Amino acid sequence: MYEHILAWVGFASLLLLCLPFRGTRKLVLEVYAWGVRLALLALLIGGAGLWFRPELLPAAALSVVDAIPGLWDILPAQGSQTFGLAAAALAAAVLLPILAMLDVTRKVAGERLRRAPRVTEAARPESAPAIPAQPTVVVPRLDGPAPVVQHRADRRAAADTLAEIGSRKPYRVADHLPQ
Repeated sequence: MYEHILAWVGFASLLLLCLPFRGTRKLVLEVYAWGVRLALLALLIGGAGLWFRPELLPAAALSVVDAIPGLWDILPAQGSQTFGLAAAALAAAVLLPILAMLDVTRKVAGERLRRAPRVTEAARPESAPAIPAQPTVVVPRLDGPAPVVQHRADRRAAADTLAEIGSRKPYRVADHLPQ
């Protein structure tokens, strides 16, 4: 009776964790990082315990070592004190990059989630203050009509002008090579 309820509760919680909610991504990373970290600590403590009592080595550990070809060449003899310690250290060395990957992605996900509201608030367009029109400058000339010069008000307009001028005539290397 309880098995059915636990199965459906597990199914529903996994279904919720699979959905792309903002908090679930960080939660999944946190849970898995802690799970891997605790498994590594238990593995290393178990290896240290086998140093003192090597006869407690489970048969499942030997079947795992048998399943991986060439592992007996790396590890010390099965009944020695260093076997459990060496096997635990080797397994931890293999799993350590997974822990590092989870820690980095957890940190990055946390920064992005904390930074997201600031980025979206900064990206909202604010009502820009009206830029007063620059007065036209009239330079008096004695020999003819006075030219009218209009100044641009901001740097963006100047950058747009320079980009427009630069795009009129493309720069080709072949045009500037000595012949």
